[in-house]
Amino acid sequence: MKKDHKTKAEATADVRKWWDENPFTLGVATGDYAKHDLVGRQPLEKMTLEYFEEINRRFRKHMGLNVQKPGHPLLSGVIDFDADIKGKKVLDIATGSGLHTVEFAAAGADVTGIDLTPFAVVQTKKNLEVRGFSAEVREMDAQHMDLPDNSFDFVNAWGCLMHMPDTEKAMREIHRVLKPGGRTFAYMYNRSSWPFWFNIILLRGILLAGLVRYKGNITRLTSRYSDGAATGGNMLTKFYTPKQVERMFRAAGFSNVKALPLDLGYEADHWPMNSFPVFKFLPKSVKAWMGKRWGYGLIVYAQK
Repeated sequence: MKKDHKTKAEATADVRKWWDENPFTLGVATGDYAKHDLVGRQPLEKMTLEYFEEINRRFRKHMGLNVQKPGHPLLSGVIDFDADIKGKKVLDIATGSGLHTVEFAAAGADVTGIDLTPFAVVQTKKNLEVRGFSAEVREMDAQHMDLPDNSFDFVNAWGCLMHMPDTEKAMREIHRVLKPGGRTFAYMYNRSSWPFWFNIILLRGILLAGLVRYKGNITRLTSRYSDGAATGGNMLTKFYTPKQVERMFRAAGFSNVKALPLDLGYEADHWPMNSFPVFKFLPKSVKAWMGKRWGYGLIVYAQK
């Protein structure tokens, strides 16, 4: 964020521009937007089946076996495809490269995909085309959806709500477009995680004086050192505790809200843990407990 006190419309325009120029494709696996040769605005002719399959492979590796097992759909470890996807009307918010959109279409859902950026719409449509699937894909702001009330059985909001200037408005919009009894699933960033407190606050914020540089603005710090860190950070990234997320969804009108740290199954073996010998001697059960309690991401379930 280049200046403070922007209107939400101005902030949304900044977010839209950044993500359109820095699409979240293979960078999801490496965290390196600057150097990865398949990250960026690829020409349409390069968006082949092989291109999308490589994105799929890297996403699976990055998210771990707890999110989806080999041979099973993406997110099938955290979403019940039989109950929520097959034969249902599904809204996929922030389609990106269409990773999840194609999985929902392949499972027999009537899918609508929306994204704030025109490049993501192009990518998603191409991903569907090369696989022989169909879905309605539109450029749209999830904070102001041009979709009718009570029209979807299930809404997927993976990795997008924390990048929106008006996250609460987007939650209310999701509630509005869901049918009574409909469910939503979201992925957000966990303010209670050890990566937030160790990597961002302690290391970047205190030891490297980021909090001084950003005058104590934690959102500017998290925006700088989360997605797109290799190129100077993105325009807006917010971290929330599970209780904050549950309160926000309930305030938007949802019931049966549950926000849980996402255990990827390998976080306790990565930096900074792998740089300190003491962590090498921890039992697997302790590491698994750490991941379940302090994972970088949150998965959220809520019902209208």
